[in-house]
Amino acid sequence: MRHALKAMAVSAMMSAMMSPGGAHAATPADTLVIARDISAFLSLDPQEAFEIASGDTLNNLYLRLVQHDPRDFRKIIPGAAERWEASADGRQVVFKIRSGLKFQSGNPLTAEDAAFSLRRGVLLDKPPSIILRQFGWSKDNVGQKVRAEGDRLIVSFDRPYALDLVLSAFSAAIASVVDSKLVMANERNGDLGNAWLRTRSAGAGAYRLLEWKAKDAVVIEAFPGYAGGAAPRIRRVIVRHVAEAAAQRLLLDKGDVDVAADLNPDQVRAIASNPDLKVVQVPRDTVFYLALNQANPILAKPEVWQAARWLVDYDGIANQLFRGQYKVNQAPVAQGMAGALPERPYKLDVAKAKALLAKAGLGGGFTVSVDAMAATPYREIAQSLQSTFGQVGIVLDLRVAEPSQVLTRYRERRHDMIVFVWSPDYSDPSSTIEFFARNTDNGAGVANKNAAWRNHWLIPQLTVETEQASREIDPPARVQRYGHLQRVLRDDSPFVFMMQKDDPVAMRKNVQNYGGGVTFDSTHYHIIEKK
Repeated sequence: MRHALKAMAVSAMMSAMMSPGGAHAATPADTLVIARDISAFLSLDPQEAFEIASGDTLNNLYLRLVQHDPRDFRKIIPGAAERWEASADGRQVVFKIRSGLKFQSGNPLTAEDAAFSLRRGVLLDKPPSIILRQFGWSKDNVGQKVRAEGDRLIVSFDRPYALDLVLSAFSAAIASVVDSKLVMANERNGDLGNAWLRTRSAGAGAYRLLEWKAKDAVVIEAFPGYAGGAAPRIRRVIVRHVAEAAAQRLLLDKGDVDVAADLNPDQVRAIASNPDLKVVQVPRDTVFYLALNQANPILAKPEVWQAARWLVDYDGIANQLFRGQYKVNQAPVAQGMAGALPERPYKLDVAKAKALLAKAGLGGGFTVSVDAMAATPYREIAQSLQSTFGQVGIVLDLRVAEPSQVLTRYRERRHDMIVFVWSPDYSDPSSTIEFFARNTDNGAGVANKNAAWRNHWLIPQLTVETEQASREIDPPARVQRYGHLQRVLRDDSPFVFMMQKDDPVAMRKNVQNYGGGVTFDSTHYHIIEKK
């Protein structure tokens, strides 16, 4: 009964705060209200979710094996594990699990829960499983490769891996430690509790889930038993789904929300005139790219790949269309991450593009569809491409739709071209390279459904080189290998990398310590306060 009454009270509070007609002086002092587009928020299962919209929520509901320091993202600090040690040959890492940790259910968090969670990530075989499968883990061997002994989690590999890579991977959402007892009590038909956990939480993070309504709001509340860091300073966090930037700005001006996460450049500049508001720049490794599906025989011509690179108005998009909110980045790894390439060899050059198309026998142009989300900056980038591609006779038929529809179409490979986004799941170039440069099987039943697979780009040799890079334990040699792979992706692939986001987040002046790191799921709510 008490839980039912609490849910009713939360729903009543949400309804009052989301009333479009009312005037509100301020949000409650113990509550942080964030306005952002969460239409692509599809699952709360940390071993399944792979969308930007759900990242921060999962980061606060769960304790990961290791985590980034919320005040210095460059540092890996303890999460569920208090310390770790790698073998000299790079084939094993042993993690000591902290004592005294409890899940929000009251169950103790153990090394077996940590092992279960990693094994579950592989066995579920959802999109983020690529992060763990890069270590040679499979459904057949993960039971032997990941095991618990007392308070230790032992992970083993067939080949050496750099410790930095392992730790970075284990800071991703898929390495969130889930309550194995609670999850398996809700297993149905061998799904490892996936159907149940999609709409619920079973973590040991700083916050516990009160309510999630798709395309409406997420409400989380401070977990009094949190032992993974400092106690939360904000009791409740509400993430409201507000798709339009203009609506976010209006709510922020009125004081109906504390934070607006998706404002456009004009709105960000206008905020400077309001003494009650401020803007915090959050660095992101979020890269926007154009992908060409190789199932379309026209788009499978390398000359078309090259022409596309010379048909992007990079500077116009970054400096005129978005006026500094995005910066040009023509390689897959974002600036600010180890091994990123600073070169910018491409610019808008219609003459070069025409010559390449003529070489491909396509001098007369062609018509092709382009999918894009009905949100900034996807729609605007697609419209810019429609204009510049049209200058060489390529007619782009824009298919603008809701984010969830576009994502589904991309994952099902039902596109010609698509304007999409990549944000790494952990702070190592491996996360990005694995997503774009590994594919040895275009079949529908494969587990590795990354960007290369989605675009039918079969690359056995590049996959071998990607595997070699991931197993390189010498840091300078790793950087060199990833530099080579990036240049292949930049210059000789069906991907055109265009922009990187500098994320301005607008908020009320009384909000303190709101920030994040380069990954999309790095905002820690427990250090935020309102003064």
